[in-house]
Amino acid sequence: MPEQFVSERIGLISKDAAPVALDGVAIAADIRGVCAKVTVAQRYVNREVQPIEAVYVFPLDERAAVCGFEAVIDGTLVVGEVKERDEAFRIYDDAMEAGHGAYLLDEERPDVFQASVGNLPPGKEVLLKITYVTELTVDTGALRFVIPTTVSPRYAPQVDRVAVGRPDAEALNPPLAWHVPYGLELSARIAMPGGAACVDSPSHPIALATEESAMVVTLAQREVALDRDFVLHVSAPVFDRPHAWLERSDDGREAIAVAFVPKMEVAVAPAEVIFLIDRSGSMGGTSIEEVRNAMQMCLRSLIDGCLFNVVGFGSTYDALFPESQPYDERSLAAASNHAASLDADLGGTEVLPALEYVLRQPRSERPRQVVILTDGQVTNTDAVLALVRSHVADTRVFAVGIGAGSSRHLVEGIARAGGGSAEFIAPGERIEPKVVRLVNRLLTPAFSDARLDWGGLQVTAAPSRVPPVFSGERLVIYGFVERVQPAMLRLSGIVPSGPMTFEVPLDPQSAVSGTVVSTLAARARIRELEESPEWLSARGSRQQRSRASDSSREIIDLAVRYSLISRETSFVAVERRQRPVQGDVQLRRIPIALTNGWGGLDRRMDRAIKPGMAAPPPAASYADASEMSAMRSMAHSPMSAVHGIVSRIADMIPGRQRPESEERLGDLVEPALHTASAQTRARKSGDADRAKMLAVVSLQRADGSWELDEPFARAIGQPLDKLRVAQAAASGAADDASRAWATALALQWLKSNAAAFGDEWRFVAMKARQWLDRTLARPVSGRSWADEAARLLHSSS
Repeated sequence: MPEQFVSERIGLISKDAAPVALDGVAIAADIRGVCAKVTVAQRYVNREVQPIEAVYVFPLDERAAVCGFEAVIDGTLVVGEVKERDEAFRIYDDAMEAGHGAYLLDEERPDVFQASVGNLPPGKEVLLKITYVTELTVDTGALRFVIPTTVSPRYAPQVDRVAVGRPDAEALNPPLAWHVPYGLELSARIAMPGGAACVDSPSHPIALATEESAMVVTLAQREVALDRDFVLHVSAPVFDRPHAWLERSDDGREAIAVAFVPKMEVAVAPAEVIFLIDRSGSMGGTSIEEVRNAMQMCLRSLIDGCLFNVVGFGSTYDALFPESQPYDERSLAAASNHAASLDADLGGTEVLPALEYVLRQPRSERPRQVVILTDGQVTNTDAVLALVRSHVADTRVFAVGIGAGSSRHLVEGIARAGGGSAEFIAPGERIEPKVVRLVNRLLTPAFSDARLDWGGLQVTAAPSRVPPVFSGERLVIYGFVERVQPAMLRLSGIVPSGPMTFEVPLDPQSAVSGTVVSTLAARARIRELEESPEWLSARGSRQQRSRASDSSREIIDLAVRYSLISRETSFVAVERRQRPVQGDVQLRRIPIALTNGWGGLDRRMDRAIKPGMAAPPPAASYADASEMSAMRSMAHSPMSAVHGIVSRIADMIPGRQRPESEERLGDLVEPALHTASAQTRARKSGDADRAKMLAVVSLQRADGSWELDEPFARAIGQPLDKLRVAQAAASGAADDASRAWATALALQWLKSNAAAFGDEWRFVAMKARQWLDRTLARPVSGRSWADEAARLLHSSS
């Protein structure tokens, strides 16, 4: 396959490409409670001798409500306005043609944006400022703040490779490079009611400092590569409390947000569970390794009465069983062996045909739950969401995003469309708690007929329907309010044991001044409309029908009223110049860094390719077959880092001060790196302990018991002969005594040696105890199996 063809498909750059116009990115975040206001500053410099148009495709948080866009050039501030998308493009093009400064921010997907800087003269620089607010998720008891930094290469099915104008394959696949000459500087100010108990990042080394009643987080290095999501965890007591907050804007408009944390005692019940696993080339390396580990825990956490199947997909799909099988020892062994051998060997990410195959499988009497594990790097997200939504009446769909740059819009969108939930597993994060939480949702009967009673208030809710409700997890709903008065807000629904109601009081006196809640409410409604069947069906012929679409019109009205970017609206700003740019303007597409670990390429290619050397020729094209093979055609260009750029950007942002001087920053970095090293050592120690725990758990049978054999004895660190002698003395030759003894020993070993991971083996222990309760074998001593196991293991220690 010619290299030129591959370059056209995925936008590769060569080592002799034109200078990169982007000079650095600075992100400042203000995190208060469960909301954050974020400013993204991008500095562009024209180092060429002719004027340029710089175009940069970059990611933002999928939940972001982008509400501000400004450009600063030669000390002049130009404020962007929200316009209908076609009108914004026209204004931008007209300004370009007239030689004026033109600045455009466009949304390609809710997590992929494009900034265009038009008519940037030689030797000039411009600072673009993008502001958004976002609601943060609560993940295993901690707030999760994510800053995506790069757009991973996205597989495009044939329909997305051709279009009138620019196809999605091009719009969502910016130029890529191994290294880029710009980096990221980041600071986040955290203010939590009651304070933050713990702050850590599984993705980057960080430095911490206190500032009055807040904590300030910065990167331990001055700037880092934009090649992986920045993930921050903040533990605080406020997250598990239901509450409502009311906000009043300067023009008198009021908006409300209400958060419930329902606690429900609902017993798990068998279900049909189908695991749909991404085995495309982009999943190579650590991503597929994470899936193997996650699958072993998922399989061990299923219960008696479940049906299940495992389907892998890439350019084609491959089912482990012809149809879902009963969960028993035979099917568990087959699935466990299959999961251990999973590899990223099926080519391109054709998720849509695989989903269609799964969803048309014959239905059983069990509720059907589908779990998709993927890096989510595709262009046809809208089609996937439409398919999932069309089956929501009989199938719940859950999604797990894997890797350093998974598509958050696809993963979260699937969960919303399928009535399920989303999880993300970034490198460095613990897999098992997320898997156990996911399995708990899979096997828990749904909270049905969920309704929110606004206590007599006139409220336009966003979203209009109550999302899925899971026990112990936050549910947030927004609304625009008329005539606020004291009220009791009630969430009600039905569980197998009967109806349940949860209440949150609303006090009008608690209203605060601001626009964060109203902005998030408008964004929530826009997202609901953009994912509605009406809008998605009209999108295919948008030139003819979008203006007639009620959904499109409501999106535009909300976006203009609340100054929000959307799929129907864009930000545009024009800098009127006394001396317009003359002559040809050269288009410069900004290359982005390849996602760390993408397809496992960084681990293999960095060893094989030295800086300045070209990679081997590709074996196939990205679009046609293996995503991974096409990436081998990239040049490994030696681009040096640009130091201090983002600090200069920070100086240009009005009202923002550099967090520390160079000397102070150095003081912070060194202890932070020591801390990171200590965390790494602790993580390695924890990984070793977890490996021992997994060794024991992996030997559990489908019915919940263990066999008393040599592998089991090695796993718990005891001689098999000693265990057999103790079992014979305790129970004689009673039926099932050997397995009962092993099961009790396993439970006691987990309790004594793996208590730190108790939330991870909770389902394993539940199955084991249920099996022990059913077995007729009992110790002759009259003591329980647990007592006998505790006595032996205690004497051994």
